[in-house]
Amino acid sequence: MHTRLALGFAIALGSALLAMPTAWADGGFRCGQGHAMAHHGHGQTGVAGHVLRRLLSHEEEIGLSDEQAAKLRSVALDADRSAIRASADRMVSERELRAMMWDAKAEMPAIEAKVKEAESLEAAVRIIGIRAHRQMIAVLTPEQQTKLKTLRHASRHHERTPAQPERSQQSGLQESATSAS
Repeated sequence: MHTRLALGFAIALGSALLAMPTAWADGGFRCGQGHAMAHHGHGQTGVAGHVLRRLLSHEEEIGLSDEQAAKLRSVALDADRSAIRASADRMVSERELRAMMWDAKAEMPAIEAKVKEAESLEAAVRIIGIRAHRQMIAVLTPEQQTKLKTLRHASRHHERTPAQPERSQQSGLQESATSAS
């Protein structure tokens, strides 16, 4: 009986010890570290991709020209390239920081410098997104910027815009009846 218990404990302990290196190798996702990049890095599209999608989804209402749409895509692509590179640099810095923390020979000033470097790289990613947002808005004419603000306000307050016809109750009932059959 004791032999089976000891064997079960040894297997469980061995499995846990073998799983620990993979927890560090996956970028910290199993340790709760990976979620921070998902929020701060905004995934692969970044802030520029979000603004681009919003602008292009309202292309007709805003009155974007083909040249403006091309310029917006170019700004978004450049910003995404820069943000991806800066984000990768930050991930490398974080990985180096983790290695330093486990190194008994690493001095505290070096660790502090690495923490500051990682935070500086995070700030760089955010600044890239802010700069791209401003560059994309600058592509719009003042009239288009006003239309965009109106659309944004309407979507925040769930109002109908002039381009969105208001559905009557009768047409809503007809649509639901046809979808039910």
